[in-house]
Amino acid sequence: MITHKYGELKENQFEQTKQEIRKQIFFALLIADPKTRDNYRDVEVDRVLSNLLYKIGGLNSVLYYPPELVTVISLLESARIEYNNPSFDFKVYRKLVLDAGAEVLKIKEVL
Repeated sequence: MITHKYGELKENQFEQTKQEIRKQIFFALLIADPKTRDNYRDVEVDRVLSNLLYKIGGLNSVLYYPPELVTVISLLESARIEYNNPSFDFKVYRKLVLDAGAEVLKIKEVL
C-alpha cells in the first residue's frame, strides 16, 4: 500500500496512475509532431499541456510533493514554452517531453 494525503492506494493503482500520466505526456508529443499533428487538428497542444500540468500539480499534493514531480512539471512547462516559441524547435520539444515521461517512472511510493 502507498500512503497518500487522503489514505492509501494499492501498488497497482499507483503504477496505473504513473502509466496513464506517461500516456498523456506522450500524447503531447504526437499532437505536436510535424509527422502526426495533422491527425489531431482539433487538439490544442498548449491546452493539453496546461491541463496535464494541473493534473500533475494535484498529484503532487496528494503524494506529499515527491521531488521527481518537480522535474516532470518543469520539463513539461519548458516544453509548453518551447511549443509557443515563434521559432519552435520540435527536436527540443521532443527531448523535453521524452525526459518528462522518463522522469515519471522515478516517482517512488510514499511510505
